[in-house]
Amino acid sequence: MYNPRMLASLSEIPLLSQLTEEQRTIVIGAGFEKSLERGEILFHEGAPAEALYAVIDGQLKLVRYSPKGRELLLHLVNPGQTFAEAALFAPGTYPATAEVMHACRLWCLPRVALLELLGASPELGVAMLGSISLWTRKLASKLELHTQRRVEERVAIYLLSRAGPVELEPGDRIELAEPRNLIAAQCGTAPEVLSRTFRRLEDDGILMAAPHHVTIHDPDSLRSLAEWIE
Repeated sequence: MYNPRMLASLSEIPLLSQLTEEQRTIVIGAGFEKSLERGEILFHEGAPAEALYAVIDGQLKLVRYSPKGRELLLHLVNPGQTFAEAALFAPGTYPATAEVMHACRLWCLPRVALLELLGASPELGVAMLGSISLWTRKLASKLELHTQRRVEERVAIYLLSRAGPVELEPGDRIELAEPRNLIAAQCGTAPEVLSRTFRRLEDDGILMAAPHHVTIHDPDSLRSLAEWIE
């Protein structure tokens, strides 16, 4: 059985937001809560796909590894987000490894329970397709970002995403809540390249980078670097 407090935590995730409160209660009750510590592996790439998940609190990363062992960060999963939906519709395996970045609580919905629910609730099936569509668009956007854009543009996009919807002014500060190696991975580059990129942006008078924050000197130029993004 689920913890009743999870209902409020999970009611706004795309997978469940279009359901009635009664339907959400039934779906959440079909799953269970799981806690993991930093560094634990939830599942490995190639393991049988047995459940879908939602993050209640904490953070995970989804990664794949090259034949030479290089890590490719696919996605950071934060509270209120689901993952591993697509792997459940046909007997198969997880396409990535899920590793805990910050101690987290997860809601887990087993594949068997999910398929039973889909048979009983067409609305859940529609919501699930919407969730998978959103995930597919994110992967397509990440692929474009990593293959068609310069590192400076990727860094600018990352910084603006950290700033949120506020209109940046000269002197505004953007907090870097993640270590540099993780920021580099999200920008599709290496930590040493990220450091050189920050130095170039400093030389251009756009920003000043400190270990845990960035001070923006020229927000218009930063936005110009990222202007292609919607």
